[in-house]
Amino acid sequence: MRYGCISLGNVNCDQCGRDIPYPERYMVVDEGKKKPKRLCGDCALKRGYAKLDKGDKEINFILSEGDAKS
Repeated sequence: MRYGCISLGNVNCDQCGRDIPYPERYMVVDEGKKKPKRLCGDCALKRGYAKLDKGDKEINFILSEGDAKS
């Protein structure tokens, strides 16, 4: 399951390790048995969990697994 969240300022990306400051958006990917991963917008884009809209200025997270790229 995937969740779109807003950072309260004490969140780090589990892939690249950077701080996600308030009020930046991030994604939580819960794959079941593993610990949920928190991904910043850039890492979510790289993994195909997000797409850019409005002239590459707005990140939209893809929350349903059927819409994501494999």
